[in-house]
Amino acid sequence: MKTVIIGGGRGCRALIELAGGSFLQELKPDIRCVIDPQDDAPGMVFARQRGIPTSNNMADALTLPGLELVIELTGQDAILDEIYRSLPPGVKLIDHTFARIFWDLVNAREERERRLEEMIALELQLEKEHHFLQSVLDNIPDLLIVLDKDRKVIKINDSFSRFARITPEKAVGKTCAELLERTAFRENCRETLTMLDEVFETGQTISMIWQTPAPAETHWEVTRTPINDPAGKLVAVLAIWHRITERVMLRREIESTELRFRGFINSADDWISIKDQAGRYVIVNPVCAAAFHLQPQDFEGKTAEEILPPEIARTIIRHDREVIRLLRHQTYEEVFPLDGVNHIFQTVRFPLTDYKGENIGVCTIARDVTEQHELKNQVVQATKLAAVGKLAAGVAHEINNPLTGILAYAEDLVEDLPEDDERAQDLKVIIRETLRCRDIVRNLLDFARQEAPKLEVQRLDRVVDQSLSLIKKLPQFQNITIEKITAEGVPPVRCDLHQLQQVMLNFMLNAAEAMEHKGKIVVSTDYERLQGQCVITVQDDGPGIPENLIDKIFEPFFSTKGTNGLGLAVSWGIVERHGGIIEIDIPADGGAAFRIVLPAATQN
Repeated sequence: MKTVIIGGGRGCRALIELAGGSFLQELKPDIRCVIDPQDDAPGMVFARQRGIPTSNNMADALTLPGLELVIELTGQDAILDEIYRSLPPGVKLIDHTFARIFWDLVNAREERERRLEEMIALELQLEKEHHFLQSVLDNIPDLLIVLDKDRKVIKINDSFSRFARITPEKAVGKTCAELLERTAFRENCRETLTMLDEVFETGQTISMIWQTPAPAETHWEVTRTPINDPAGKLVAVLAIWHRITERVMLRREIESTELRFRGFINSADDWISIKDQAGRYVIVNPVCAAAFHLQPQDFEGKTAEEILPPEIARTIIRHDREVIRLLRHQTYEEVFPLDGVNHIFQTVRFPLTDYKGENIGVCTIARDVTEQHELKNQVVQATKLAAVGKLAAGVAHEINNPLTGILAYAEDLVEDLPEDDERAQDLKVIIRETLRCRDIVRNLLDFARQEAPKLEVQRLDRVVDQSLSLIKKLPQFQNITIEKITAEGVPPVRCDLHQLQQVMLNFMLNAAEAMEHKGKIVVSTDYERLQGQCVITVQDDGPGIPENLIDKIFEPFFSTKGTNGLGLAVSWGIVERHGGIIEIDIPADGGAAFRIVLPAATQN
């Protein structure tokens, strides 16, 4: 049907597209011309692209030979009236009002196609998501099934399919008990049938542990979780079996290891403790706690400062910090007063690290070696006594008699000579050296005899005063400042005044020699109330004692100054016979401090 379109707008363009397609089957227009006053109207441009003639003159178009149909799309009544007046006889007219039927049809068709495309895309998306979800479920190692409200299977994952040896298709419609009838879960499933009913009734998630019997013992965490629709109504239940066998076995191994560890430290005779990096106790074995009349749990979460005597706490904290700073094991010999008695401990401390190698605390193992030390000292002392006794017995009388003669003759000769006589000075040297030899012999005899002290109650300040009065006029102390510091409230001690003075003189003479007879000596007293101990300290500001020599200075005949080396050995024996000890401290600012530690008389 030969057709002319009047009006080149968007409707014209759409109609040309319809005419070229299969939509208009009964009315197949043969468009011969498109008319519009605007050459750039959409329908005009599209018509020219399709090879359809266009025109701006409506009269020319209406006179086309063989014209059968005119379609008016301008929407203007004036143009429609003009067409009616000029329309040749027999030519049909479809005006813009009737043409809207085409647009409705076109829109309906397009809407249908659009919805069809959306449905196809949605189905593809649903299929894709279904495949993805199934893939996710199948790749989960846990056993999964979904049950409807009739307790029948809707879906299982691949792990459950392999476990129950049934295909997903055959599993649908069966009950959970039917699926597990031929598995190791058979008895567990029978015992927990009410668990599934409870989920449907309460709408709450329920979990429990299933265990299969030995020898193939396994453990599973079983969870039943409700599935609700968008309205919140329960429509299905998801059942999950999560294998926890390895976790259970690991926990058993950890508990077993912890029991063995606890058994080891609880049965050990040594002190064993573990502290975290902040110094708080984590573990203390019973023997360590009992030493302080406490229980192991009394230590947990507390620091040494919070639970132990201050002196012991200071030592522990100092050594712990050193181990953490150095990050390597350290061995210490520590003296701890327990129930008023000093105990010597051989202690090993080493840092603890986590799996990353970072420090998390300190472990301490301490062994009480007090008895071993005492036995060692007794053996050493016995050896000293035997050696010195033999020496003293062999040489004392042989040396003393000629020394007495030499001294007597030298003193007589020096009295007969003028003071300025050169020979008098030589004789004085002979007298001095003779007296030195006599002192050596006397020290040998004193050391060998080890006479028991005659104990009397004495105050420390009296011991100090009388000792200082003996040395204040000696030439060795002319350029030495002596400072006395006596503490108040120091109780008396039971001692042999003369023997204790001998110890004080030895310490002070050694200090004067160490300072080369110039400097300062501080003599002080103190009372350590918790331990019931009285202390006399002699401290100098000399060069100190090398650390490698501290353990040797009390040995007989050991000396770094060319002397006989018996003064400190004699002093050690005297203090030990008084029930005390001698301690040596090397201050950080130099010098040396000798401490005579004696039990207070009130403690006896």
